[in-house]
Amino acid sequence: MKRRLILLTLLSSIACGDDDGPPVDGGGTDAADVDASIDSGNDDGSTPACLPRDPSSIPDPGECTPESDDYVVCSDTDGWDACVSDGGEYVRIQESVSTIARIRAFDQIATLLFDPATDPSADDFLEARGLYQEDEGLDSRVVRRYDVDVDAPPGTDCTLEGVPAMYPEYCIGPSTLQPTLLDAFTRGAMDEAPTRLQAARIEGALLRFLVVSVTKEALTCTATARDCDSSYAYYAGGSSARGAEGLARYVEAADPYAHDRVWDGIFALRCWRDLDSADTATNTALRDRARDQQRRALIDGVAAVVASRLRDVETTSDLAQDYHWTFLRNFAPVLVPYYAERDASGATALEAALEGEAAPEDPGALADAIEAAFDCP
Repeated sequence: MKRRLILLTLLSSIACGDDDGPPVDGGGTDAADVDASIDSGNDDGSTPACLPRDPSSIPDPGECTPESDDYVVCSDTDGWDACVSDGGEYVRIQESVSTIARIRAFDQIATLLFDPATDPSADDFLEARGLYQEDEGLDSRVVRRYDVDVDAPPGTDCTLEGVPAMYPEYCIGPSTLQPTLLDAFTRGAMDEAPTRLQAARIEGALLRFLVVSVTKEALTCTATARDCDSSYAYYAGGSSARGAEGLARYVEAADPYAHDRVWDGIFALRCWRDLDSADTATNTALRDRARDQQRRALIDGVAAVVASRLRDVETTSDLAQDYHWTFLRNFAPVLVPYYAERDASGATALEAALEGEAAPEDPGALADAIEAAFDCP
């Protein structure tokens, strides 16, 4: 699968963002979602003073350090001009961020379904499907999600009939994720035993959707500035400073340093859009620098999640093992193309293993190889 950055000239055809239409932060304007300054950190429009974090709160990265041109909060030697991110807190572009409600729904679904030790009831699946299909909720975005890191002809519209079948990897939402999710919700609601395996399919597919969404919104933020807010919320949930809801909860548990570095990437993206604040941004070099920083850390975190689950496959048995392996079959394909850029043979081995319904004989070896390839976000 080829990798690419979509050119600025193509952005007008894909600028539809996740915060289109009326705000839907949980069915109305939630006070927690609007308690943020907009466009700049201070009421007078000035950049907020730098508030460095307590060093004890920063995970030990070992020998891993940021790249020389990465954005670093509170640094005056990173080559970045002063910007709204320098206060060390994310400053929203738009008060109401509808993506926050979708991540809340994801976490509610997780509470209902995502337990490898138990089989959720049919009612649990029905309730979870209701959360998934809320108005302007997860399903409304899954069905139109495309992967900006996959080659497709300019102007490809995944919402048109027949297009997802022609470009399934690019049109990942309608071609793969939504069919998987709807099928798993239906089978779970029909009490198809063991129901936990349907839950594992849902967990893997939804988490894969969140990963693709972070990178997609970081690009379409070029022409639709509020999509930077969506990129941040698809990773971290957005209800607390440097929080860890949704996808971020998984990354933080698997690799705290990668999680910390994703947050630096989020700040880099917001810094770029503050410095390049026209309706359509023009400084694509700075954009790509910010996106690379964010994505590099994100994919390192994804690799840590995959490796951690492979360890779970290695150390569990029976239905619990089947749960973890089913999750990986639906989530880990998102890692494969990035893995191939670092270790082609390792990526091939993982991809081949994921084709099997049964867990591989040596999942620990797959985990070792992933950890060797992704050693520094």
